Amino acid sequence: MEYSKKDLAKIQLEKAIELFLKNKDYVSSITLAGASEEITRCVLERKGMKPSITKLKEWFDSTYPDAEIPGPFYKEANLTRNNLKHFTDPNEDMVEVSEKEAVFWLGRAIMNYDWAYSGLSDIMKGYVSWWKEKYA
Repeated sequence: MEYSKKDLAKIQLEKAIELFLKNKDYVSSITLAGASEEITRCVLERKGMKPSITKLKEWFDSTYPDAEIPGPFYKEANLTRNNLKHFTDPNEDMVEVSEKEAVFWLGRAIMNYDWAYSGLSDIMKGYVSWWKEKYA
């Protein structure tokens, strides 16, 4: 079976939302949202548009010009997702995963999907409504 990148991004993101809301499975939610976010980031960059992480970095740099972060911005922004996917540090046996980190990843993925494909599915809209009730 063949899938378009748009369909893959949608399937991954909707499953990430389902696992987040129904199962509180933050690990799988972050991993799937990260995969969707990566596809749509590439789509946006190919269109000459800025993905959510680039806009976040620009906002961070202008709002907190003197802020010190532990490492390069993108490395820090992707740390949890990358720690869930890779085992490159032999001293690292534990990864901290939280609801807020999953919310962060779902937000990045949803923004990219909307900008890349000009619209959200009903499942994505439902998550945005949930987010507004809980966090806005």
